[in-house]
Amino acid sequence: MNAQSLRSLAAAVVLTSLAHTAIAQTLGEHPAVLVARTWSSRGIDPNTFIVRHPAGPIWVNASPTAKEKATREATTRAVRR
Repeated sequence: MNAQSLRSLAAAVVLTSLAHTAIAQTLGEHPAVLVARTWSSRGIDPNTFIVRHPAGPIWVNASPTAKEKATREATTRAVRR
């Protein structure tokens, strides 16, 4: 090695030794640990409270036209009396 590259290498070693060390930040606890800690104080039991998907199918017993006819007939009878 020549003297110039040795000086550059020595300067790099000195500069890197003067740099501050990085301190790792804590990431917190695992989500399963957080859930286990608050499991007994949960408000709604997820096993009994099931929310349907907003785009899910809606099953009806009769056609909408039959329901409308029944409603119209009931209101016309009430108005006549």
